[in-house]
Amino acid sequence: MQFSKNWLKDFVDIDISTEELCEQLTMAGLEVDGYESFESKITGKDAIIKLDITPNRGDCFSVLGVAREVAIANNLKFKLPNIKPINSSIESPKTITVCPEAPVYAGRFIRNINLSIKTDPLIAERLETSEHRLIDPVVDITNYILLELGQPLHAFDSDKLEGSLRVRFAKESEKLTLLDETSISLSKDCLVIADKKKSVAFAGIMGGLNSSVTSKTESVFLESAFFSPKVIRGKARRYGLQTDASVRFERGVDFNLQELAIKKASMLLSDSVGGNFGPIQLVSDKKNLPKKKKITVSLAKTNAVLGSSISKVRAKKYLTGLGLSPELKNEKISVLVPSWRYDIAIEADLIEELARLEGYDKLPKKSLNPIPINNSISPKEVASNFFVSLGYNEVITYSFIDHDDAGLVNKDSSSLKVSNPISQNMSVMRPSLWPGLLNTYINNLNNGNSSQKIFEVGSTFSLSKKGVVKETKKIAGLIAGNNTPMHWKGKNKIYDFYDLKGHVENLASMMKVKISFEEKTTPFLHPGKSAIIKLHNKKAGHIGALHPDIINVKGLKEETFLFSIDLDALHNDQSILYKKFSRFPASQRDLAFIVDQEVSNDEVMNLIKLQGGKDLVDLIIFDVYQGTGVPDNKKSLAYALKWQSKERTLIDVEVDGIVKKIVKSLFKELNATLRT
Repeated sequence: MQFSKNWLKDFVDIDISTEELCEQLTMAGLEVDGYESFESKITGKDAIIKLDITPNRGDCFSVLGVAREVAIANNLKFKLPNIKPINSSIESPKTITVCPEAPVYAGRFIRNINLSIKTDPLIAERLETSEHRLIDPVVDITNYILLELGQPLHAFDSDKLEGSLRVRFAKESEKLTLLDETSISLSKDCLVIADKKKSVAFAGIMGGLNSSVTSKTESVFLESAFFSPKVIRGKARRYGLQTDASVRFERGVDFNLQELAIKKASMLLSDSVGGNFGPIQLVSDKKNLPKKKKITVSLAKTNAVLGSSISKVRAKKYLTGLGLSPELKNEKISVLVPSWRYDIAIEADLIEELARLEGYDKLPKKSLNPIPINNSISPKEVASNFFVSLGYNEVITYSFIDHDDAGLVNKDSSSLKVSNPISQNMSVMRPSLWPGLLNTYINNLNNGNSSQKIFEVGSTFSLSKKGVVKETKKIAGLIAGNNTPMHWKGKNKIYDFYDLKGHVENLASMMKVKISFEEKTTPFLHPGKSAIIKLHNKKAGHIGALHPDIINVKGLKEETFLFSIDLDALHNDQSILYKKFSRFPASQRDLAFIVDQEVSNDEVMNLIKLQGGKDLVDLIIFDVYQGTGVPDNKKSLAYALKWQSKERTLIDVEVDGIVKKIVKSLFKELNATLRT
């Protein structure tokens, strides 16, 4: 939003430099994008102020709202401009019917207007400096009121309306051509303004072409309404529209402003295009208006939280300036939230307002220091630091993904669809971090980066059969390409499944979490090259190579490997304790077993650990063999075992006895035989 500095003087008598004004607006939480001085033909020296307003401050999407903040900052009186009343001289041929989603609707019929007259020079200049193009006096005045008061207005060509007006929901697939000549098919959750036969405007967003004001227009019906924000919200984005009206209605406009806006527009229209005015037709359904909130703030708590010493007198002055009508009672202040402040809902909001009005620079620095809850580091931080130390790059991708990408991961109907997507390729809340990682990898690949290690920490979303949304924090990673840089000494090593598996195992080891893997195929991963990750014997994620079908769809050449783990499963409350090391020599044995093809390494290792005794300190698999000397449907698994006592030197007889127990147990449980 941008506007001329002198426009503020219609509401508050300011006499400060533009630099100082910008500082005050910044302190009010209104980000200043910059300003530019210029010489106004009407008001003299002036400046264009450019603001980037956060969505929560919908009240400041107007000169009036910004002026209210300036008045508070400078301890000046805030005033509404004088409006000359325009008496009615004719009857209106239109009646108005509203629905609960449009609890306030003000309209005025005007006949015999003259659109050949140019827009008032001051209005024209202010619109142009606010980046609004001039159209005709009627439309220009409605745009002027929108910028000045924050209340969107719309003017219908009254002669094009068939019968009276009513606010209703659209019929399913109801067609409407908008002012920008875009034709849309409305859904039944869209609010429209309609006459007896057709819809004539997309309520809160844009008027229809079939009732637009043109150079031949002689009579207009002026509309000023309040629409429920939740009904308007998301509709403009759904249809690829973004209008000044929708920006304001989505955030909530002041529901006491509609009649004032009509009166101001009537005065400006009367002074420019003339005409005969009907009475202001105001329909108000008070029971469906937003309920005014009453909030109590403790001054003692405020000063304790901020480290400040705001007095009752100052607190009351600040809150009065905000239009909150404060009432003092002991150390507490009760306020009634005004109709223009949708962002104030709880006590913390009031503390925040008092902090900024007192001045952040006046608050003790020590009060702004974070207070540590405990000294523990979260699994997210540990895992993130771990993967960064391995040379991974952390990425952040959108929580919204393409429907087809979601389908690659989720074959069922549990994906959570977005009702008002930003774009067509962001129509589903991600059920997995993998699509975002894969698309990042492909983008980097297209830019010449063939070897990559990337990871992401973020939320995934799913929908239960009962319609409950579940959000899960996960960490996921992807590796592909060369494991080592090019070197004259030999051939590059390509990343494989076991590289990634090793990274995940080392993470679990560092976090003292018991990890195991169970071979199982998932839709996104390669059959035979994928597994379930188990932490503390509970399913916690997946690991594997990207499915060949997806490699073909995405046009990839290299094998790509991914993992995903539920972040909560990495949590371990156990402290890392020092263990005394042994001063005695170790005893080692290498054992090879012939087992059935279906037997997994984990099954063998678990049995070895169970029978290996308390002095078994190391166990690794160093060979997997199939071929000559091994029967069909069998495989040979070879292990290196190491025993070491902390109290004494182990003798061969003891170790040989343990080996016999291991061999006997493996034969009994897995039909494994010792390979000689």
